[in-house]
Amino acid sequence: MTGYAALLVHAEPDEGAEARLRLASDLADRFGAVLIGLASGATIPPPVTAPVLGRAVAVEVLEAEQQRVEAGLRVAHERFRAAAGKEGRRTGWRSFLDPPADALAREARAADLVVLGRHREGFWQEPHWAVDVGDVLMRAGRPVLVVPPGVSALEGLRVLVAWKDTREARRAVADALPFLLRAEEVLVAELVSDAEEREPASRRAGDVADLLTRHGATARGEAVERRGRAVADDLLLAAERHGADLVVAGGYGHARLREWAFGGVTRDLLARCPKCCLLSH
Repeated sequence: MTGYAALLVHAEPDEGAEARLRLASDLADRFGAVLIGLASGATIPPPVTAPVLGRAVAVEVLEAEQQRVEAGLRVAHERFRAAAGKEGRRTGWRSFLDPPADALAREARAADLVVLGRHREGFWQEPHWAVDVGDVLMRAGRPVLVVPPGVSALEGLRVLVAWKDTREARRAVADALPFLLRAEEVLVAELVSDAEEREPASRRAGDVADLLTRHGATARGEAVERRGRAVADDLLLAAERHGADLVVAGGYGHARLREWAFGGVTRDLLARCPKCCLLSH
């Protein structure tokens, strides 16, 4: 992949979405891509005790709930138009009365990259609009760019690839290629815990960097020593040293019924990474 032709960005009525919408709009301009905004809200059915209040009351509660969600969808559309309505920019809009993760995973077929937000604390108290980013990552079949709260720009001049010799990491590198080709320098870093691991890790990271160089990127590989903390912390420290504002990593997890279980690194990146993360499963 040498470019993104279409981006799908999650829009919400919450004002915290505005920074993400501006970031996605800038990326669409950079890649010459169409920007598709999507808002989706789930109606919450009346509690199981509602029948004792009577069918008419339950229907009234459900109708009021739907009207509230529809009003929120209109607000989300206005926020999207305000952020993305630049003259000459190609845009599209989709809205649904569905759980947001379901709509995003389904509609991801129309895009090369899905742009989601890592929500501010307290947003999960709004069950109509909140989306589990990990859920979308596992189901969409597309790379997911996770944007921290308040981040409205992504230069991507320096990028850290968190390398692990797995299918997911290889997929992530391929999916991130449009970013990697535009970066001033890409650091492919594999973490090591002891001296014996350094040489094979350097060789693996070097192979990936060489491949990126053949594609036209400026890249180097490095084995990075662990410092005895969580892996995600070590990755973020390496990103800070490299001056990276984008981390590319494989998203590791498996489906168990309707719950998504993740390894510690993916879970930590999804929960608290202060930098944009491009994750691919």
